[in-house]
Parts: sequence; C-alpha cells; structure tokens
Amino acid sequence: MPTDPTEEKGTAVRHFEDFPEGAEYALGTARLTEQDIVEYARAFDPMPFHLDPEAARLSPFGGLVASGWHTGAVVTGLFVRALLADSSCQGSYGMDEVRFLAPVRPGDTLHGTAAVEEAAPHPKRPGVGTVRFLVEAHGRDGGPLYRMRTRLLFGCRVPAPAV
Repeated sequence: MPTDPTEEKGTAVRHFEDFPEGAEYALGTARLTEQDIVEYARAFDPMPFHLDPEAARLSPFGGLVASGWHTGAVVTGLFVRALLADSSCQGSYGMDEVRFLAPVRPGDTLHGTAAVEEAAPHPKRPGVGTVRFLVEAHGRDGGPLYRMRTRLLFGCRVPAPAV
C-alpha cells in the first residue's frame, strides 16, 4: 500500500526529498479588494474596522483593513497552489507561529514566499518526512505583512527500508 495517497493517482510531483533545508520559494501574488475584505469579514470576522469604511476611519487603523485571518487564508491559498496541491503532502501538525505584522488595506497586493527551515525523516513513520516552513506575505514595498511557521508531513519519493 502506498504511503503517499496521491501516488495511486500518479499526481504527486513534489515529495519530502524536494524540500531541502534552506530552499526558498515564491508563491505568487494576490490582491485584496474592498469587496473581498468586507465579504470575508461579514462571514468570519465582523469587526467594524473590517466591515464599515466610516467606522474604520475612526479606528486606530484610520481606514478599512483586512482581518488577519483573511490575510492568512489568502496566503495559505498561495502556499497550497504553489507547492502543496501537487505534492505528497499528508497534512499538518498545525501552526507554531502566526503573526499579523501590518494592516492589509483594500488594493494591497500580497507577495507570498516560503522557506524550508527544517526537514527530517519522521521518527516513527517510515516513508514520511516532516518539513517546517516559514511562510510570509510582503507588501509592494517589501515590508512584512504576515508570517506563519507550520510543520507538514510529506510522503517520501523512495520509501524507507523496512526495519
């Protein structure tokens, strides 16, 4: 039985071995509109400074801003489409760190990046490796907007020998 669920379909392009420590990846970009920000906020984070331009103008932000969770969801989408969708990824242990570093405003374009901070064979599951990524979004000026660290499981291209 394959340790990688995508191998049955022959769709896995990237495996554990393809994510060496120190590797860096551009994830692409996404632009958030006022409509995007308000619709997300209405559904998931209905704070006035995410929903109402006038209330936002009077807030400490001085204008409408995206929910940090919205920013994280958009960056996660970039990460998945660029690196994970066609990989042998088997899930995540979760996020070790999430930081909302600066407000994201209507019209801002997020530039996503990912870097492999750590990669190691799984200590208890032959044929599986763990990879810790630093995933970030930067604005057009290069300033950081969002950061997360997450550890994912990947199937190995070459299964480990049975012990």
